[in-house]
Amino acid sequence: MLSKPMKLQKVKAYRLDRDRWQYKYQITVPETSIEALGWQEGMELQDAVHDGSLTITSAPEGARKQKRVIATKMSYEEFREKVKQTLQYSDKGMTWTQIREKLKLDQVVPNNKWVRQMEKDIGLMRVKRSDGVIVWRINHVR
Repeated sequence: MLSKPMKLQKVKAYRLDRDRWQYKYQITVPETSIEALGWQEGMELQDAVHDGSLTITSAPEGARKQKRVIATKMSYEEFREKVKQTLQYSDKGMTWTQIREKLKLDQVVPNNKWVRQMEKDIGLMRVKRSDGVIVWRINHVR
C-alpha cells in the first residue's frame, strides 16, 4: 500500500512559566491506514526509534499502565494538619515531592482546591526559587 505524506505538528501542551511552554507533537494518520491496521481510538501504542526511523505498534495487552489505587483517603482537615506540622519548622520550605515522601502520601499531585484553601487557612505560600523549583512554606507559629 502506498503511503500518503503526513505532517508533524508542534502543539503547545501547557505553560511552564511566563515565557516557557511544554510542547507535544502530533501526526495525523489517514483513516484508511488506521482501519488497515485494525487500530481503534483509545488503543495503547508504543514507539521505537531505530536508525533514524520511528515505528509505532500497538502495545501488548499486559503493557498497559496500571492505574494508581489510592489506599487511604483522608479528609481535608487531616491533610491540612499533616502539611502544617511538616512545614511549621522548615525554614527553607519543602517541595511537594519532599512533603509527599515524608508523609507517605499516595497522591502524585496535591488537590488544587485543598492547596488554595490551605493558603487561606494556614497561610501556605508557594514560592518559585531562582532555579524554577516551587517550594511550600508557612510562617512559624511561636
